[in-house]
This record gives sequence, structure tokens and C-alpha cells, in this order.
Amino acid sequence: MSSKIINVILVCFFSLCMAGKANAGLIVGELYEDADEAGLYWEYVGSFDLTGGIDVFSDEIGGTYNGIEAALMLFDTLLEDEIALSSNKVSDYVNAADFLVNHHAWYDTYYSQVAAGQNGVKSYREDILADINGNNLYDYDGDISTYIWDRAEPGANINYVFKSVTTSVPEPSTLILFSLTLIGLVARRFKMK
Repeated sequence: MSSKIINVILVCFFSLCMAGKANAGLIVGELYEDADEAGLYWEYVGSFDLTGGIDVFSDEIGGTYNGIEAALMLFDTLLEDEIALSSNKVSDYVNAADFLVNHHAWYDTYYSQVAAGQNGVKSYREDILADINGNNLYDYDGDISTYIWDRAEPGANINYVFKSVTTSVPEPSTLILFSLTLIGLVARRFKMK
């Protein structure tokens, strides 16, 4: 097989890999833009499910956690001033590269009147006051927690965790444009010969 054909195959394969990367879900280590401040980017480190905590109806009563507190508990290598969260759903974005960090998390609200069918799952700021009466327990009407099982469906409310970055790297879309330009140059070279 000619080396020219091999080069074209390799360039096409590289381009397809880059396109797949841009359209995948959130990737650990990738950068995502801040929804509030243009030009500010955050590095994705992982996620956790609202329903990953304890069952509030069991004998053990868990504490209230805002999004930052839960992230610090689950990602213990991160520091409080370098964390951001997002309650956005990846499925809302055609390209994951367009995902925006919105500084919100999914929370469940404690209600003593469970029989009333109140659904307290909502998105609030990542650093909201979670413990209404200050007793450090998830047991008072209006307490909220971002990491406890309570009237929520597993997998429906994912909190995405990010850490701050100081350097910028090319976005996947930039890499795709570079790849397409490279393919165009290679194709033009073959046409000229």
C-alpha cells in the first residue's frame, strides 16, 4: 500500500477520533466554560448523584450538605475555593463541549408531611445554606441536602464537579477545525499531482 494512502487513512482516523471526543459526554480533564463569567473555564473532575446519600427514612438521620460541602466530602483532594458545580444535564447539549458550569446543584428538601406528595427536588446555588435550624441534621422542614436519598430517582439528578484551572487549552471544536484543515490540505496536494 502506498505511503500516501496510509497518510490519508491516518489523518481521517485522527479526525474521526477528535469528532467523537467533542460529541461524547463530559470527559474528566476537559475544560468547560463558566455560565456567569465569559472566558473562565473549569476542569471536569467527576460527578455524584443526589440519591447517593443515606435514606432519610432509615434509623440513621444524615446531615445537610450544600453542593460544595458534598463535593469536598466526596472529592477530598479538592479545596473549597477551587470547586464549582453544575446541575445542567448533559442531554440538554448537542455537543458536550458547549456544556456550561452553572454553579448550581440538585437538592432535596425535607418535609415532615411526606404523605402530601411534595416533591422537593430543585436546583439551587452550590453554596446555599442547607441547615435551616442549625442542628446539623436533615430533620427539619425546609432543610435541604445535595447528597441524600429522598423522593428522587437515581440517575435523574447528577451534580457535576469541577476544579479551577489557570491555563487554557484548545477546545475539542478547535481540534476538529485543525483536523479538517489538515484533511483539506492533504486532499488538495493529491489533486495537484
